[in-house]
Amino acid sequence: MNGDLFQRIRRIYAAVQTAEESDPNGLMAKVISTKNLIGVCQDFSGGRSPAELSNIAHSMIHIIANFGNHLKRLACRNERDKKKIDEMIKESMELRIIMDLSNNEKHGYPPRNGGDSGRCPQLVKINCVMRLKTRGQKGSKSGMVQGPNGIPKFFGDGTTKAVVTGEVVDKDNNPIGDLYDIATKAMEVWEKILNKFDVTY
Repeated sequence: MNGDLFQRIRRIYAAVQTAEESDPNGLMAKVISTKNLIGVCQDFSGGRSPAELSNIAHSMIHIIANFGNHLKRLACRNERDKKKIDEMIKESMELRIIMDLSNNEKHGYPPRNGGDSGRCPQLVKINCVMRLKTRGQKGSKSGMVQGPNGIPKFFGDGTTKAVVTGEVVDKDNNPIGDLYDIATKAMEVWEKILNKFDVTY
């Protein structure tokens, strides 16, 4: 196992982590104060522009999509059947959608014959949203309140994080799914393949 593949694995996780923010100080809201009112504007972007959020989303897409090529080279070097990689890709709609989204950036939209997924996916409305998730047990809580100076305060035993995501739709703008959820499931496929190859990371 060479260092290049380990570096690729680290880059995948780094790309996903870049799309996440759980530090309250990085999610400061804009406080609006006038003589007549006090208000708070909270968009969870952390001050990043739409172009910056788009770059984060597409970086995550490309790194996940292209990892398969490196796995196939690993399979050849270690005399493993790379056809199993193609089989697992075909079984994962999420991974095929990620590959289609990556190809859209390279070759333009729409993809030929609906792309690998056959669904002609495209990414729209890239933004940053707060995800509150409880633990899988009774009484678990996860929440957020606005704290002083626009810095949010989280409470509970669940997870709280803002994630860069977007809507994945087909050519007729019918919803397919949430980018962050699709990317997470696509990563799980690569993890399964690494485990089959007995790769620890």
